[in-house]
Amino acid sequence: MSTLDRDAERRQRAAEDLYRHGRAALAAHERDRAHALLQQAVDYDRGHSQAWLWLTATTDDPAEQKQYLDWAIAADPGNTAARRGLGLLTGQIKAADLAPAAPALEPSATTPEAPAAPEIVIIRRTFVCPRCGGRLRFDPALVDLRCEHCGYVEGVTEEPLAGEAVLDFTLPTRQGHRWAEAERRFTCGQCGAGTLLPVGVTSPTCPFCSAAALVAAPEEAELLPPQGVIPMALEAETAQQRVRAWLGQGRLAPDDLRALARRGSLQPVYVPFWRFNSALTTRWRAKVTEGAGRAAQTVWREGEETFFYPRWLQAGTRALPRDLVRQIEPYNLDGLVRYKPEYLAGWPAGTYDLSLAEASLAARAGMLADATRQLERRAPAAQAGSEWQVTSNTFTGQTYQLVLLPLWVGHYGYRGRRFRVLVNGQTGQVAGDRPVDGVKVALLAAMGLAATLLVSVAAWLAYLAING
Repeated sequence: MSTLDRDAERRQRAAEDLYRHGRAALAAHERDRAHALLQQAVDYDRGHSQAWLWLTATTDDPAEQKQYLDWAIAADPGNTAARRGLGLLTGQIKAADLAPAAPALEPSATTPEAPAAPEIVIIRRTFVCPRCGGRLRFDPALVDLRCEHCGYVEGVTEEPLAGEAVLDFTLPTRQGHRWAEAERRFTCGQCGAGTLLPVGVTSPTCPFCSAAALVAAPEEAELLPPQGVIPMALEAETAQQRVRAWLGQGRLAPDDLRALARRGSLQPVYVPFWRFNSALTTRWRAKVTEGAGRAAQTVWREGEETFFYPRWLQAGTRALPRDLVRQIEPYNLDGLVRYKPEYLAGWPAGTYDLSLAEASLAARAGMLADATRQLERRAPAAQAGSEWQVTSNTFTGQTYQLVLLPLWVGHYGYRGRRFRVLVNGQTGQVAGDRPVDGVKVALLAAMGLAATLLVSVAAWLAYLAING
């Protein structure tokens, strides 16, 4: 170790000791002493993010507090407490919105309770033709509203999607931990009929007069609104055609699947998704063998890899099987536009029942798993077959959006059984459960066994030819 390295390590140890003493002084309500100790700590180590953070507790001057928080974030962009403190100080987080005693990543800290009775919804918008009074419906081919009765067209102006929100500013709030829980009671503004809606439904169609509306329940005051939407691109017949074509695919599917599959229900829906943007920096340590022969030696090597996840999608509903959702991805997220109620006219939509806090944890776990797979292939230990370990993971620059993505959800029947199917409402990609032909599976296994036997016989004959 060089002299410079030893000096840097000594200064870091001194800074850590001063930081601990400064924290103890604050606990004893000795603010002046704490300030002096923490200031010394950052003088020794300008990268001590926690010391900068705790300096904010030694002053009541907002300008000084902001300066300390800026330094804390510059030293460690992943310092969640510093980012949250800066959000509170600058007004980007409202103190009244904070969840009581809710740590940033503990989704159970604020658990909503389902209301005992259905909530009465208010009608935000109705979709009625101004010419004939018929129903306006979003037309995927026109990308505008069209009256189903007289053909009147009302244009929908497409607007670019707004910027992303900072995850650390929302996680400590009540909104970051809430999700839809209430059944909803809807009274049609056209015919006056009452209907009980499932949890989270926001764009119902009256079953008595077919009037379309956009509604909101009181609980939505503590839910996050959607920022973006990918407009539905498939009508029902096209979605059904995609399913029929998909039924004819698959080497192990029964030959009569397409012919005998009974047409089941296939319903459109705008599904809420959380879209995350994050950078993940991973430090690794690997034991590798260098050199050859007697000169070979085993040494530890260290490295750092950064992985970028600008478009990570996490479904905001628990109702859809995660494996099937993954199979109908990807969505072309360049098609996202600013959310407008017109896109939902005549198309069912729901709000989320998976909170932002829970979704962010699931997304982080997914990113970690993906980064680990990449790292296993890229780290020196992967080539050398030696020991390796991940020493730390840091997420930075985390932002999010709530977006609505189009989907067709349904099922079909085959020989007395029901199978699920999903169709991507933008690309037409199909995924679902499919029956397997037992005879084909047996034949495939037999072919594999036969191939193995042929290889073994060929190897034995080659051995006999070489050895006489």
